[in-house]
Amino acid sequence: MLRKHSIVCQTPGAAPYTIRAYNGTDLSGVLGINQVDMPDDHYGWIQVCGNGIITVSGETQLAYADFRPNEAKHHLSEDSTKHSQQERPEPVHSAPHEESFNCDKRDRLSQLPPLLIEVGQYCSLLREARDVFVDGHFYACVAMCGIAFERFQRDKAQLHGAMRKHKIWQVRDILRKKAILKPEALILCERMADLRNRYAHGDGLNPKEDALDALEWMHSFIDNETTLMRGFSIVDGALIREQAKTA
Repeated sequence: MLRKHSIVCQTPGAAPYTIRAYNGTDLSGVLGINQVDMPDDHYGWIQVCGNGIITVSGETQLAYADFRPNEAKHHLSEDSTKHSQQERPEPVHSAPHEESFNCDKRDRLSQLPPLLIEVGQYCSLLREARDVFVDGHFYACVAMCGIAFERFQRDKAQLHGAMRKHKIWQVRDILRKKAILKPEALILCERMADLRNRYAHGDGLNPKEDALDALEWMHSFIDNETTLMRGFSIVDGALIREQAKTA
């Protein structure tokens, strides 16, 4: 039975979108979060991307989720299976542009990790950074990753005296001195600031490769600082602290 705010996944080997509560320590099989109370064996609407309510150790919490990459991988896997079961098609020399564009978007989306993270102002910027990458706007992706990094740093430092007049390097000094962010997270912030500045001044030379680097740094930053999966596993569709689970 699925409960309200359950984390749900596709049932392996079943018809598409036959879902169940998810058990695991990663997010690779998750489709979304059930947001509606329904009778047994039914489910309401599934929150796939955006702010949603989840159950954490028996209590509800607002979180930001993005499970669209899992759905993209699911579609790509289905397409691959269908093609392997069919005879090799004749080459198509004039495939519709829209179909090709959508296929490229799905492929890029599948390269991104799913997210379940703490809510913050930076989340909308993070989503835009990922969206412009999926749409193939790599220069803009680098810029948006830099902006998302800066927003997160300023939000964290604001409680410790940082103001709008402070330069971002001054904000990082506050975070470093107060030990607000982990050292490895601060290194990622510095790398991202340097890369973003190159693109802001028109000096970016490898936008696609640099966009992938920027996204990798951002996802590493999330793993260090803001993911809700640190020290948790998913049991019956709810996040459970590891120490509580094993106690």
